[in-house]
Amino acid sequence: MTDRAPRPLTLRDVSAASGVSEMTVSRVLRNRGDVSEATRAKVLEAAKTLGYVPNQIAGSLASQQVNLVAVIIPSLGNMVFPEVLTGINQVLEETPLQPVFGVTDYMRDKEERVLYEMLSWRPSGIIIAGLEHSDATRAMLENAAIPVVEIMDTDGNPVDSMVGISHRAAGQDMARAILKQGYSRI
Repeated sequence: MTDRAPRPLTLRDVSAASGVSEMTVSRVLRNRGDVSEATRAKVLEAAKTLGYVPNQIAGSLASQQVNLVAVIIPSLGNMVFPEVLTGINQVLEETPLQPVFGVTDYMRDKEERVLYEMLSWRPSGIIIAGLEHSDATRAMLENAAIPVVEIMDTDGNPVDSMVGISHRAAGQDMARAILKQGYSRI
């Protein structure tokens, strides 16, 4: 049997370990306010030694947001999407944002459920594959009051922003190239 803590660590525990007030610990961990470098180092060392992780839910109650970006894709089996997730992760590494992802298996009802759950955590933004969604999904996206980026396709009406390619234009370009080569029985 392991010796696990009977309760999660709190600011009070870090305060006691570092010898400073809970308010000072809070300022250091939120990187707000005037705190000397020596005190900052002492608090950060105590938090690290204890294994303290701030409760983001408590901190997000006032702002109604967390530093999460919901990423919703249709598949992990399609070789494109692991690369998309890698790219999103690389971009977000330079920010305080963390991606969390859900998979819809190309099913609209599952996309609704995944989006509903993601939005219940009040993410800072949503990245979702495709422009075609159920009415319920579109309503949630339109009323989320956060940035929404629809990826992969640009043939349609985005809720907010879209990044991708026009599959229609790509198909037309391919057909023209094939015809230009002299093929007539495709």
